[in-house]
Amino acid sequence: MVQWALFWGCMLTAFAPISFLFFTVVAQRAQLVILSITAAFFYLLGLLVAATLWTVIPPLHDSIHATIPVAILVQELFRYAFFVVYIRCEQAVKRVTTKQNQLPLNDLTSSFGIIYSSSHLHCMEVAHGIHLASGVGFALMRALMMYGTVLASSLAGEGASFTATCPQIPLVFASALSTLALTLLDVALMVLAFEGYRKRSAAHIVAVVLLHLGSGLSNMLNLNEVGCSASIPLTYVAASLAVVAATLSVKRASSSFAS
Repeated sequence: MVQWALFWGCMLTAFAPISFLFFTVVAQRAQLVILSITAAFFYLLGLLVAATLWTVIPPLHDSIHATIPVAILVQELFRYAFFVVYIRCEQAVKRVTTKQNQLPLNDLTSSFGIIYSSSHLHCMEVAHGIHLASGVGFALMRALMMYGTVLASSLAGEGASFTATCPQIPLVFASALSTLALTLLDVALMVLAFEGYRKRSAAHIVAVVLLHLGSGLSNMLNLNEVGCSASIPLTYVAASLAVVAATLSVKRASSSFAS
């Protein structure tokens, strides 16, 4: 009974918030579901490339200090690649969209408000549902790939596993807490990254990379005695900073549009 309680508690901790976002925002529009799935696919591609680099570059085998930054930079490259593909699709849609036949993207679950003036179609960003949906896709795939096996293995055998650097709480629960922070981080970074890519803002892009690197490198604290007592709070700090930065960026963009 205790084992199953731990399993369900950890699963809800890790997946409930991001699942709530998926069902309340993304699942409301078929277009957003497609975007979310596509973003998840790009995350998988980034993971595949990072794993391939680790395989073909022997020095990475013995250096987690190099492996983490390389993997994060590869993921950021694929985040940008996803943005490029999305923009091309967006431009193609604009060319064929008319006032009478438009994609239903002009509501709070979309990143576009459709405004017509002098028979020209102008798409202005007034909400950020598409950015949010893309972030949810990235976050869900990361959670499934990085935590799914840990959660499943918690049902094998009796009792719970602990680590020497985190003896206070079970490994499966510590990983659930980290997964929760990382999913929030992924969603916020996607919103911030899209803003940066659209505006060609170096500050936005650098902030995304640094926050991602900071959260990733904080995991190396698990290799010494401070362990999860330091790495998990630092991951939440990075996630909080990303959420604040994304919120401010969205508010600034909305204010500019309103004016």
